[in-house]
Amino acid sequence: MRMDDGMTGPTLNRIVRDLPPRRVPPGAAGSPAVAGPRGRAHFLSLNECPYPPAPGVAAAVAAALGSANRYPDPQGRAVAAALSARTGVPAGRIVLGHGSDEFISLLPRVVLDAGDEAIMPSPSFPNYRLGVVLAAGTPVAIGLREDGTNDVDRMLAAVTGRTRLLFAATVNNPTGGLLPDADLERLARETPPHVLLVADDAYFEFARRAGAADPLDILSRRRGAWAVLRTFSKAYGLAGLRIGYCLCGDDALAESLLKVKAMFNVNAIAQAAALAALEDEAHRDFIVDACGRERKRLADGCAALGLKVLPSAGNFICARVPGKAADVVQQLAAQGIYIGALVEPGYQDCIRISTGTAEDTDAVLAALAECLRGSPAPGAAS
Repeated sequence: MRMDDGMTGPTLNRIVRDLPPRRVPPGAAGSPAVAGPRGRAHFLSLNECPYPPAPGVAAAVAAALGSANRYPDPQGRAVAAALSARTGVPAGRIVLGHGSDEFISLLPRVVLDAGDEAIMPSPSFPNYRLGVVLAAGTPVAIGLREDGTNDVDRMLAAVTGRTRLLFAATVNNPTGGLLPDADLERLARETPPHVLLVADDAYFEFARRAGAADPLDILSRRRGAWAVLRTFSKAYGLAGLRIGYCLCGDDALAESLLKVKAMFNVNAIAQAAALAALEDEAHRDFIVDACGRERKRLADGCAALGLKVLPSAGNFICARVPGKAADVVQQLAAQGIYIGALVEPGYQDCIRISTGTAEDTDAVLAALAECLRGSPAPGAAS
């Protein structure tokens, strides 16, 4: 019987029932897309890598397909060993995830009891709030500094006796602000030991290129609980395979994550791809360098159009536009150019543009110029 024939659905958990609908982000793979005048769409809305992964990844994936009939290693021990050799974190304290954002859901489940508080920057990655809400915790959102970085003074001041978790973004998405080393050191030193301090380091490779210290060097001196989240999606070009990892400050946290994650959460193909990607540091450096060049071209181009561009250390920029960002996003989408708009109060005039190829940069800047003049030209996305 169809649901609209009078049948009622299951009684939903109150928290889930009250969540807003989840929609496919514009420009995501598989979503309806308008092509530009030259038959190509420009996908610059999801902070993806615009380049394919290292050449060795394809061979590793092909080889792994031969044993796709078998379940993968549930602990990803080969990948953990390779990461341990590069980070100095013991392999037993490295847990693989279905993208690093899986841990943003798992960590609140591990440390929060109902009503416990979790501090997070805002605007920032929306899954911080979602993970806390689903764990029946209380999100405590702290506004950013004017330059788009986490406001560490206010975050520390917000800690109460109910605080059990604090998310800090080393590069804040969607604004791009790079957390100063001194601020991370303050968080490591002043966050109470019973509070799990999580450094979301998804843009680690880009932050290091911008001169930031390795968060592990700072957090390893912390006397309290900590975790660092990283991903293969950005600098390694593996977003479609969904693999990330959590570097845990102690064995107990790693063991807890292994208890609550799905047994086979990272498939064998992704594990093989990650191992091959780690071996090709030259390709990783090519991606980081190329994205850095296009990020500067985007920032300079937007500034030349009169827009205020926030400082960014990621693979994207954030800029303020006249009027509503959503209107600009809609106009560009009609030309086959997909960027993002911020929706948080005080940021509704902000657009976010991922770095792409040189052709992508040319297209989005031309389209923005036409849009800001109020008469988008049909050929602006060429």
